[in-house]
Amino acid sequence: MSKAKSLLGRTAVALSTAAIATLALAGLAGPAQAESPILGTVALTPISGSVQDNPFVTAATTSAACPTGFGENAALKVGPPGGPYSPLARIGGLADYDQAPFTLEANRSLATALGGAPADGTYEVAISCSGATGAAPKDFSTLITVAGGTWAVKNAASTSTRLTAKPGLFAVKGQRVTLTAKVRPDAAGSVEFFAGSTSIGTASVTDGKAVFATTALPKGLLQLTATFTPEDPRRYAASASQICYLVIG
Repeated sequence: MSKAKSLLGRTAVALSTAAIATLALAGLAGPAQAESPILGTVALTPISGSVQDNPFVTAATTSAACPTGFGENAALKVGPPGGPYSPLARIGGLADYDQAPFTLEANRSLATALGGAPADGTYEVAISCSGATGAAPKDFSTLITVAGGTWAVKNAASTSTRLTAKPGLFAVKGQRVTLTAKVRPDAAGSVEFFAGSTSIGTASVTDGKAVFATTALPKGLLQLTATFTPEDPRRYAASASQICYLVIG
């Protein structure tokens, strides 16, 4: 009897451990929102110059505010894409960088920040947002190209988006309509679909296209729009496509 109880006890412990592990794995494997590698871009003034110009730029302006809770400090920095970075100015400490887009000014040259005249190539100018929580900073950034002692902002490559619908031209109210947006070149990002000014859904770009299906298009002659937002706006520009579509009923 004691052996049977011991065996049952060991079995129960093993099953409990397996159940806990399964639940833990399920929690880890749950759906997660992929985070963009950067928060947005940094507009530089001027957009080109010498690596010896001091200051490097008179204004570096974020495309949006820092995320809520990350507005305590802001730092302007430069380095190879992905880092490591060197400071281009003292850390800003106004503590309100999460309220609106903002501007920082460099207080040294690009050459000074990088410890000497930089080699030709691509560099990243970034503004980091940080808070009092100790969480990892979040960055806005843009890319610059250095060549022969001068630098210039590296413009994002243009993209094109082409929207099609199936069935084509028209559908009956309540019928399933599949919208496909083809993005060229094949850049990572997402496409938001609109009927008029109303957003009806978003889909990720996979293999150069984003697909969204709906049965909720309203009745009438609609202007359908697909707007592509790149995952990395430093490298690729946004684009959009529109078609007219009729829903009868």
